[in-house]
Amino acid sequence: MGATMNGRSRETGRCRTLAATGVVVSMLTAMVPSCAYADVEVNPFVSLRQVMSDGSTRDARGWLEAGAGFAALLDTNRVDGNISYRYMRRFEEFGNISQKNRHSANANVRAELIDDFLLLNAGGTASQYATDMRGFNAINPDDESGNQTQVFSGYVEPSIQQRIGDFATFQGRYRLGAVSADSPREGLTNPGSIGLDPSDGIGSRLSDSISQTASLALASTRATNTINWSLNAQGTHEDVDQLNQKYRGYSAGGELSFRISRKLELIGSGGYEDIENTQDSILFDEETGLPDLDDDGHFQIDPTMPRRTAYDFSGVYWNGGFRYTPSRRTSFEFRAGERYGSANFFLDFNHRSRNGMSVRANFQQTLNSFSRLLTQSFNGIPYNVVRVGGLDQLGVPFCIIGVDPESDDGGCLGGFTQSLTPATFKSDRGLLMVSRKLEALTWSATVYYDKRRYVDSQQLQAPTEVELPTSLFGNDVSFGTRGRVVLRLGELQSLGFDALLARNSYALSAQRKDTQLTLGTQYSRRLSKNLSGNASLYGTHRITETRQDSSTVTASVGVRYNF
Repeated sequence: MGATMNGRSRETGRCRTLAATGVVVSMLTAMVPSCAYADVEVNPFVSLRQVMSDGSTRDARGWLEAGAGFAALLDTNRVDGNISYRYMRRFEEFGNISQKNRHSANANVRAELIDDFLLLNAGGTASQYATDMRGFNAINPDDESGNQTQVFSGYVEPSIQQRIGDFATFQGRYRLGAVSADSPREGLTNPGSIGLDPSDGIGSRLSDSISQTASLALASTRATNTINWSLNAQGTHEDVDQLNQKYRGYSAGGELSFRISRKLELIGSGGYEDIENTQDSILFDEETGLPDLDDDGHFQIDPTMPRRTAYDFSGVYWNGGFRYTPSRRTSFEFRAGERYGSANFFLDFNHRSRNGMSVRANFQQTLNSFSRLLTQSFNGIPYNVVRVGGLDQLGVPFCIIGVDPESDDGGCLGGFTQSLTPATFKSDRGLLMVSRKLEALTWSATVYYDKRRYVDSQQLQAPTEVELPTSLFGNDVSFGTRGRVVLRLGELQSLGFDALLARNSYALSAQRKDTQLTLGTQYSRRLSKNLSGNASLYGTHRITETRQDSSTVTASVGVRYNF
């Protein structure tokens, strides 16, 4: 009976995600104007690559990868954006490869439906992702293991904005997002088979989720005002198919700023928030002590156990700080206060010089989940991942899975360094990125840090205990540095170099710690007007404190034809 009910829940969740994704696709299609009335550029392409991989822990593997896709740019009076999609099919030649079909996509479209009043934003992302960040998070796009899965996400956001005389501006937003990810399909022979060591509890797996955010804001019209103010209210819901998890968060507050001079402004804000996260209990097999899984590899629900309140918090939040803008090219903002029941800090620095140099430093503490990060908000501001010239919107110039060896128009999930689970966590995330673009040389260097403190114990349970003490679990911590250099060798050739040094500490697996070094190079050459060739070579070495070290080397050569 439990399997049947959970199976129906799985189908319901899948249908919800497909329906939401369908809405996004429909909105995107409706928003794209005909070529007769718009500046629309569509560039289809096909590609073919031969890839070989060998490692110290797996046999040599080889496959032929055929791909096809397109990139489209929209630029009209009312609609602008970009849509790119690529499908790759891997044909196994020798060895065993885990995933033969891969999708990579980014879509970001903005339409002004009614002048100065009604806007519509929509988009989506498809990318490979590491389910357990103890594993591969290298920059090598040909990393290939059972630790990866395909992630799909989409969102649609209508918003209205209306000026109320010269006094204030009213804004309302509603964002609907959907995320779908295939969990591992293997059965459970011991707790370690789902990424946890036998001494740990049972961790949950991300499946499908639907998230919604609605917000209202009334703010003074900023001009040369000495004092500015704003009032805001926001509600966020997330429904996760796995264990019927439900997240509900509401907040209301205001902000007040005082301009001391043209360059310096003092800021203070405060309000009240109410957050709750609940989920069903896992059904365990009485004989093995392991969770019962349905045909899709998802946990089944124990009908004899009550729903669990994984996280419940309500209280006042506040912060204070300043914003310093010495010029149009430089800005710095710092805030400190309390939120989610603990100290909270925010820092953001941006500088762009006339000689092509860009510097970005950022640190923020949020309460989020993987799905909400991907489709809803970052520090309370709705956003979506998008790559432009190899940089995603958050300013992190690398992908968790890798860099497209042929071009920089592929999709990725840059900056997401947590494991792929539905858990809610407090995230302390910071980065420092410096880049420069010259005529023949482009380079970037990034240092990042991400600490995740799970507030719902990752849905962990033990077969012999109703609840596990939260003190049993530590924090996930990821930090590292990344460098990338691209040399343009004339008009026809380019040569790229990549390096990544990363450290991952995974709390849910007996504090396992991995250190990973990856070096790579890519070469591309235009062979004719529409045909180009490419080659790449990557090497990764991973040091694990409690396990055998491992190494992987991959090499590829291919061609790409642009129509």
